[in-house]
Amino acid sequence: MLGLSLNTLGALAISQLAFTGVFFFVYHRQQVIGRLLALYSISFSAYVLAQMVGPDSPVLYYLLNRISTIAPAALWLLALYLFVDNPRVSRPIWALMGSYVLMRALGAYFGTGDTLFLQGLYVVGYVIPQFVMLAFCTHAIYLAMQDLRNDLVESRHRVRVPFVIAMGLLVTMVLMRGFATALEYYSLPAMIPQVPLPYLFFYIALIAFAFNICSTRLRNEAIQVIVLQGEQQKRHLSAVPSTTINVDNPALVNKIFEALDKDKLYTRPGLTIGELAERLSVQEYRLRRVINKQLGYRNFNQFLNEFRIKEACRRLISTEDHREQIANIAYDVGYSALSSFNKAFKDIHNLTPTQYRDAALQEVAGYGLRGQLQ
Repeated sequence: MLGLSLNTLGALAISQLAFTGVFFFVYHRQQVIGRLLALYSISFSAYVLAQMVGPDSPVLYYLLNRISTIAPAALWLLALYLFVDNPRVSRPIWALMGSYVLMRALGAYFGTGDTLFLQGLYVVGYVIPQFVMLAFCTHAIYLAMQDLRNDLVESRHRVRVPFVIAMGLLVTMVLMRGFATALEYYSLPAMIPQVPLPYLFFYIALIAFAFNICSTRLRNEAIQVIVLQGEQQKRHLSAVPSTTINVDNPALVNKIFEALDKDKLYTRPGLTIGELAERLSVQEYRLRRVINKQLGYRNFNQFLNEFRIKEACRRLISTEDHREQIANIAYDVGYSALSSFNKAFKDIHNLTPTQYRDAALQEVAGYGLRGQLQ
């Protein structure tokens, strides 16, 4: 390809990946995402180098392949910490990551064979981990797309689609080569098309080069999105009324609060920022910027949740609604599912709606009893 040998293209890809890894390790190793980008670059460099070395150097080939299996887990963690606010990784997920890496290592160590035992070991040590890695990579792409419409951080919003396109194609090409290897082991027809290694190396080098250019040219903006994820704190509407918020565009802020708080626009299930922008006759990017930069919210649903939960709290302790079913209140304030309401409520108050109502009723009852004693 392009008159370049496989080793030359591989070296080109490794050089770009190494630049990414060194850059983020040197300048941003204090942040989680900086370390994950370095880890992802190292693991993918190991994959490229393993393909260049080949099985003729069995020990080096084995070690490089073990490092390369970390890439899908690193990609998933990267997508989680980059695109999800307040990310958490549960113990079962950590266990799954460690398990597939260990299974792949054992499967490769014991090798292959014609006996039923060795074939079964191949399934456990190669085929199953391959599906697990595919699941991690697919879910990473899902994380990048799931909140695309509601993301208020402009630079992060812009990087979601390129992330999906670049990483989606890259992961597909690499993992399809792995599945093709499995078919070859069972002497099955090559039903899965493989991208030739020179084209794969060239694509890896191109993606890494483009990322490095963006990282150096947009360091003051794009890098902040990557390494300072989660630092921006949101304000609570109950604590900061719209009339006292110190903002650069008070007229637009007042229009936002009037449409949502007074006109109860938040009660519309599935309300999008595009629909709100149309209602306010303002460009969507300006609305995103105001809610993010001036009101301190990173996600449009989080912003709506403040209005919805505030109204739900009022109704939960209201004498007129104290017997109203919680599900009806949830639907009335704009939620299409009770589970979504419960999660949003607990995220804000650290209590379920039922616990919140019971606590309020006990407080009222206790106050009434004290009044009678006095």
